[in-house]
Amino acid sequence: MSRAKRAEFWKFVFWIALALVVLNYTTGVFVYRNYADKLSKAKAVCKVRFEDGTIRGRVVIEGFSGLKIHPVDYQVYFQDNRRGNVLKLVSNSMFGQKEAEFVTDAWAGYEQGSWHAQGYSNVSIEWLWLKINLYLPLEVEIE
Repeated sequence: MSRAKRAEFWKFVFWIALALVVLNYTTGVFVYRNYADKLSKAKAVCKVRFEDGTIRGRVVIEGFSGLKIHPVDYQVYFQDNRRGNVLKLVSNSMFGQKEAEFVTDAWAGYEQGSWHAQGYSNVSIEWLWLKINLYLPLEVEIE
């Protein structure tokens, strides 16, 4: 092979490699943006109702269109506003179900309203070749 053809060959290899790098980067950016957009639409909601000294609640994971989601568990914390102490903790596994309900005893003095509730849910998400374990903050709504 002549010197000119060898130089032409390496120039061709360089441009093919560069094109593949640019294509890989561009594909990664679009896939990641689509994945991030789908994740940003996800939310976890917990609706809580007090009845006759019990706490009844329902946890719902929603908004994962086009993603395989496997809810793992949830935790709801009822905390004292003054000291920040945990008054009641409700947690359970969701076993891959997008909805879960719970019933538990309320604590003494819950009627006074000097507390707040917060929580989170752990989920496992799959999309294309991407897999992530993520925790979602629970939007706790008191009815």
